[in-house]
Amino acid sequence: MGARSQATTALRLVSDLEVAEVLPTRVARTEFGGGSVRSSMLSAALSRTVKPFIGLWSRVPLAPWPYFLADYVGLALRTVPGTTFEPMRLPHCTAEVLRTPSVEDRVIVYLHGGAFVVGGRYLHRQLMSRIAEDTRSSVIAVNYRQLPKHPVSASIADGLDAYRYVLDSGVPASQVVIMGDSAGGYLTFQVALAAQAAGLPMPAGLVAMSPLIDFDGTAKVSAASAGTCALFPLSCFDALGQVVLRAAHRAGEAHGLPDSPSRAALHGLPPSLIQASSSEMVFPDAEAMTAALISAGVDVELQVWDHQVHVFQAAAAIVPEAAQAVEEIAAFVDEVIPDQVWALDA
Repeated sequence: MGARSQATTALRLVSDLEVAEVLPTRVARTEFGGGSVRSSMLSAALSRTVKPFIGLWSRVPLAPWPYFLADYVGLALRTVPGTTFEPMRLPHCTAEVLRTPSVEDRVIVYLHGGAFVVGGRYLHRQLMSRIAEDTRSSVIAVNYRQLPKHPVSASIADGLDAYRYVLDSGVPASQVVIMGDSAGGYLTFQVALAAQAAGLPMPAGLVAMSPLIDFDGTAKVSAASAGTCALFPLSCFDALGQVVLRAAHRAGEAHGLPDSPSRAALHGLPPSLIQASSSEMVFPDAEAMTAALISAGVDVELQVWDHQVHVFQAAAAIVPEAAQAVEEIAAFVDEVIPDQVWALDA
């Protein structure tokens, strides 16, 4: 189970049985190091290609950018051999069920990243198929409504619809994990909070990779990680805020930026795993969310790798730190979901 096997244990007194039960307690933070040759090469490549493009976008974020084109980059990425893709329909968006030959009894509701503006059917397929394989899960990839046409609240609603669909299909919440990367990390926590508010049972766990938690970029651009991020220029969060506010205005919503889950009432959320790089712009968000969950009494672990790009897990096929991170995600899923036999009727 990697570094998690070194976690401390705690004795919890069960008064009605008058016995002491030994229960694992996830440590608040685990450091994994990093800086392999391959991760350095990936960082250099992104800083010379994608980062300048995001910088250009940041200058005119309200222009009619062809965001849909980014999704087709995923067609060049190879998925796990034997992965199947089954389309499905949710009330307001489409989704896709990914399964690999190792599929067993688990279901992951996956909320992809992409700053709420890019991503969809193809861009995250490689990462999701790897996660499906390593966790032995069916993965529901939610093609949630996105900016600039729809506000962030619509993305949350679509994620909640996906989770409700899984439960209505007969899969118990104890067999489900909600997971996401970047913007999908924000959605992971907000969907769980929305499910809680709706009276739905909590999933077995939550996983957030390089989560964007706060739309206010103040803490992020002033942190040391802002100077080492290979992907995001300092101007990108102000630009994203403009797109978010315009979409909210068009939908007749409040004019402020969406609430941060780190400032919500988090009591009652399930065990959570947060992974991030100490070198990426959103690292302060990962730390803030971890601290908020700890304060709320939620079982949470923050796993930190050094010298990695944003959502480095997507490079699990070539970067050793990324492969290790996906293995840790699989270990977490093994921890929170018992071995039972359930099938998703998609």
